[in-house]
Amino acid sequence: MNSGTKGNISFLQQAEIDLQKWDQCVSDSANGLIYGHSFYLSRMAKNWAALVLNDYEAVMPLTWNRKYGIRYLYQPPFTAQLGIFSRFPPIDHSLINAFVTQCEKHFRFCEMRLNYANLLPGLPIRANYVLDLQNSYEQIRRGYRKDLNRNLKNKKFDTLIYTGSTDYQSVVDLHKNLYGKRFPHVTEIDFARFSELCRYLFQEELAILREVKDRNSGALLAAGIFFVEGKRIYNIMPVTLPDGRHTQANPFLLDQLIREYSGKNIILDLEGSEISGIAEFYRKFGSSLEPCPFLRFNHLPFPIRLLK
Repeated sequence: MNSGTKGNISFLQQAEIDLQKWDQCVSDSANGLIYGHSFYLSRMAKNWAALVLNDYEAVMPLTWNRKYGIRYLYQPPFTAQLGIFSRFPPIDHSLINAFVTQCEKHFRFCEMRLNYANLLPGLPIRANYVLDLQNSYEQIRRGYRKDLNRNLKNKKFDTLIYTGSTDYQSVVDLHKNLYGKRFPHVTEIDFARFSELCRYLFQEELAILREVKDRNSGALLAAGIFFVEGKRIYNIMPVTLPDGRHTQANPFLLDQLIREYSGKNIILDLEGSEISGIAEFYRKFGSSLEPCPFLRFNHLPFPIRLLK
């Protein structure tokens, strides 16, 4: 049996979804991701509905909003990949096309990143970078770029301390203050939703916070909120303070996180970026490209169609 199996795809409103079966399907999927779970969707999406194959053999969350009375699909903030999750891999082109056709029946407009297992010819690709941590730290370190390895041997890193914390709200506030203007589409409400998600995940021991501080002054230089679920660590919210840039605290933080989790059957999901400098930074750690397709369609009525 595979995900090309014929069957019925049902459109369900959120209240109609069997959340236990939904979450079990996402957990059982080879391509299951934290973003697909109901606890994530219910906190980060303004609204969400679903497409479900047969008795939850494959599912697709539909995160939607409404404008001018028209419902459309969108990518919620801090939600890198959505798309189809299936208990029976591989997810073939016919099933992806069937799900996309159903999306177009219920929504006029869509801009949404599918997940890495939903590759379909003709769809543009967005970059995501991942690093397998199952090898020893020494083996992983040999995969770093030469310039990164050289920098990490610098004596200045002796003044840095890598430590843990649970004060996620301070990092959320720092991220908003430092980077908020770069992402005007992320609203105060979105940050509040993310804080609530963090509260839940820290409570469930599905999130960690790691910090880099100056050994002498104790000043915070860099921090990162990471979600840890299934076989992935998600680099969900990195923050580097101005003084941390001078001391290269962020590469030190990631290197220490890799050391901490090396030798485990887990993948570090760096979450990629379309910004070339950030993508290049992640590649320095020996990460691999995990391409994610971008689904876009526009069936809006004229002349609204021209605005998008």
